[in-house]
Amino acid sequence: MNSSTRPVVISGASITNDAAWPTWATWIQKRYNLKKVDNVSIKGLGNEAILLKAVNTAFQYKNPIIVVQLTNVDKWDWYVQSPELVEKINKEKHPITKLTKSDLFGFWSTGSHFPKWKEYYKDNYYSLEFHSYRTLQLIQWFQLLSSKQGWRILILFDSPILSVTEEQLNSGILTKDQCYQTTLIENTISKHIFNSLDLTQIYMPGLIGYACLNNMPWYSKKYKCHPDSLVHYHYAKEVVCKELDNFIKPVNEFETFLDEAIKFKGLVI
Repeated sequence: MNSSTRPVVISGASITNDAAWPTWATWIQKRYNLKKVDNVSIKGLGNEAILLKAVNTAFQYKNPIIVVQLTNVDKWDWYVQSPELVEKINKEKHPITKLTKSDLFGFWSTGSHFPKWKEYYKDNYYSLEFHSYRTLQLIQWFQLLSSKQGWRILILFDSPILSVTEEQLNSGILTKDQCYQTTLIENTISKHIFNSLDLTQIYMPGLIGYACLNNMPWYSKKYKCHPDSLVHYHYAKEVVCKELDNFIKPVNEFETFLDEAIKFKGLVI
């Protein structure tokens, strides 16, 4: 199968979805002239839902390539299995996210916000150390499953998720030192699984860290921590495609997309 005709599954949160402006996902589709891209990214998703959606979608295809962009660990994907509550939540800003269209139930993913029914969990059960550990556990599971299935995968971060939370990023503050730190997993519950993981292919600063390190804007009052299309363009060119070029044959040069990236840059103000 030609690499450009292989199905590509993309999963992430709002920073990955190109509903408002082109993201790195847009540029890789153009770079490789991909014929079949299934972008299942949805705003508010945490890492549990991001990876489960990627895996459930990947099983629908033969020999898929999977690109996931993981997000901050202070997000709780609550799997809701009450028909009455599902009906109520589907009227909220963040409705239920189903893993497949035929599912009756699904995740309530609201980012780092814990509204209404989630508030009790935040007040009584929430642990940042455990959620950090859970993300590492999910990465390990995803890597092992993909290896068993023979899937080609690329794991991205949307920010330095091992050192900063979304709640912190929403303040608009990130230092260059934080971009390579791992402070959130430097604890008893996380350190052993972290030391057993192979993270060598993951660019630790993520998209937002890339912008910070290169003195590019990544925060705005209107869109918070959602970098503009030009940041996505440079990140795709210098980070994402340096990995993807190893197993997908490039078709178009990045320079042909530059004008489009600049055109949409003004949306983020």
